[in-house]
Amino acid sequence: MLAPGQPVAPAQQKPVGGSAGCQTLSTNTGIKTISIAVGDHQRSFIRVVNGKYSNLTKHVLIIGYHGLGLDGTSPRRDHKWTDVEAMAADQAIFIYANALGGAWDANDSTGDLEFFDEMVRTTGEIYCIDPKRVFVHGFSNGAFFVNDLVGIRKDAIRAVISVAGGGSGATIPAMVIHGHADQTVGFSSHAPTLLKSYAAADGCATPVNMASIPKGSCQTLTGCPDKLPVIFCPWDGNHHWPEFTLPDVWKFISSLQ
Repeated sequence: MLAPGQPVAPAQQKPVGGSAGCQTLSTNTGIKTISIAVGDHQRSFIRVVNGKYSNLTKHVLIIGYHGLGLDGTSPRRDHKWTDVEAMAADQAIFIYANALGGAWDANDSTGDLEFFDEMVRTTGEIYCIDPKRVFVHGFSNGAFFVNDLVGIRKDAIRAVISVAGGGSGATIPAMVIHGHADQTVGFSSHAPTLLKSYAAADGCATPVNMASIPKGSCQTLTGCPDKLPVIFCPWDGNHHWPEFTLPDVWKFISSLQ
């Protein structure tokens, strides 16, 4: 019982503009494999929630798409996304999706577009996420997919990270990573077209001077609007996600509010 004149502690405020999960406290943290129904298929993904999770904070939602023939374990195992998880701490919730048959299809013959929608929806119902800060990243076949996805679901995605992929860009912040020695998704056949497409869509200076960006670094293209940066990370390597880019990846994500 409060003594006379003792101030009443203010109620903890739920975040404004957060998902439905901001209204409930979930203690379901850690690394879990989740199964959900999408159309006629049962789909699965790996979800990583920091042990210090609080529903009083809106979290970034980051969804990753693996390469051809792989699965959702690949980004954490092969591309060291555990490092990004450590950088983010309790600022983000991570999802690593599993493709049906090991391949992603933006034509939606396997329901991959609806799968994206359901991963965002179901995660937001349980956890406090910021619906305006959903990010996607993809490697190889996953990169081709996310480059298509952002054109189709642009209003649902804050930014995209494409690694060793191709396709065309949309009007959205983008990070393009590609190795000059890539023999699987050739650099010269895909990286210039993709980068120039994002640059043109976002209003960056064109033509893009790719040679001005040193290999082994990540730099923002010149002339991009502050709200629509395009970052290019060329390197000497082959068909892989270079670990040197991971701090830049988290810097890119955390800078986009």
